[in-house]
Amino acid sequence: MNHHGSPGARLGRSQLTRRAFLGVTAGAVGGLALPSAPALAAGTGGGVAPWIDRHAVPLSGTNPQQPAGELSHLRGVVRGAAIVGLGESAHGTHTLLRLKHRVARYLVEHLGFRTIAWEEGWGSGVAIDRYVTSGHGDPTAVVGDALFMLQTEAVLELVGWMREFNRGRPDHDKVRFLGADVLELRPIQFDEIRRHVADVAPDQREDLEAHLAPIDWRGDPFTQLGWYTQLPAAEQRMVIAHAGAVDDLVRALPAGSAAVSRADAVQHAHALLGFYEAYGPDGDADDVRDRYVTAIINRWRDRTGHRLVYSAANAHTAAVPRLLVSFPDDQPGDDTVERQLAGGRLRRQYGHRYVSIGISFDHGQVLTGWEVQPGGPAVYDVPPPDVSLVDHVLGQAREPDYLVDLRRDGPPPVRRWLEGAARMRIIGSAYFPANDANYAITVASWRGAFDAILHLDRVTPSRLLAAGQGLR
Repeated sequence: MNHHGSPGARLGRSQLTRRAFLGVTAGAVGGLALPSAPALAAGTGGGVAPWIDRHAVPLSGTNPQQPAGELSHLRGVVRGAAIVGLGESAHGTHTLLRLKHRVARYLVEHLGFRTIAWEEGWGSGVAIDRYVTSGHGDPTAVVGDALFMLQTEAVLELVGWMREFNRGRPDHDKVRFLGADVLELRPIQFDEIRRHVADVAPDQREDLEAHLAPIDWRGDPFTQLGWYTQLPAAEQRMVIAHAGAVDDLVRALPAGSAAVSRADAVQHAHALLGFYEAYGPDGDADDVRDRYVTAIINRWRDRTGHRLVYSAANAHTAAVPRLLVSFPDDQPGDDTVERQLAGGRLRRQYGHRYVSIGISFDHGQVLTGWEVQPGGPAVYDVPPPDVSLVDHVLGQAREPDYLVDLRRDGPPPVRRWLEGAARMRIIGSAYFPANDANYAITVASWRGAFDAILHLDRVTPSRLLAAGQGLR
């Protein structure tokens, strides 16, 4: 699915975008109403900013190495949680990634969380996980093979800390990394499916190849995506049928000794099917991508028993059943769609054992433009938010950087603001500054979407590992 024209016109990177996976191409909005700007800006009155001032916990910084300090207030926010969703209002910022590292580190070191899941493909996540648990491999190489937006100094710092935390720990107490998404494929998925079948059911290798060969690895993630998205819908459905047959075959294999664990082989096949279904002709019908995200997280928790941090965009972590998403193009038109994403699914399954923490900011710079747009990836200035965005209200607080628990009570005007609809900034893999006010998610209930908010005044852009890395 290509927002900028036919699949054949723009290959690879232009299709590997949040817009592609959220299906944000002029589409109909369903049952959620888009509130008016005056209604959404009402929080600037009615004592909301003073209420935030009374309850905000100032943040002393985003350096993951500084003492836990004020993050101890998170203990009350996440008490009893099995999963904490940790959102972000923009990809491409060094500041938000370091804040996420700091929060995840607190949850691991002080509250016993043992998996950090990320908006990252399963296959590349496996390589990171094996490095942090065993020390095998080159950390720069495994991070450099991650999704383009994660090939940064901040993520390398996170991975390095995870490895140091695990040194000398028994396997059951190590912190793990989970690529909880189907954004990309990696050759490890194909290779290890074959190895597992060869070990436990060599007589089924021919059956496996009949289905795996037609959908096999094509050299790099963008070639894979370009090949698949250019196929006619009927041929895409044949690919999905082959991937489904591989999934069925692997799940039905007998138990046996194998170099590749059964759990890994099953998840390799499941994520393979998820990739093809999410990019397929029916991928938007049931928000396939986030259905797979939820399934990967659930299967991992069944496998490990871990309390888990799920890091993704605020759209994916918000705990509402449905929300509206708008990623405006440089052309006028309707770009708002309604979605059922992972956070809402997790809240439905786990109740309040799924805790949603959103992260917002007021202004600064982001590194984005991963989609094909003039100049490609670049640093963009992001202005203070429009008054129609809840981020504007958060920016009126006395403290520049803070944590606030949205579950706290307040006077009627504050309760109406907390319980009412809200538009919140979101910047993904493309950004046209002239349309800044329209980059937003809309939720029917602000407090229903997020249990707490971490707000920063200013952000700085991501720092790539090396010049040109991430631009495969």
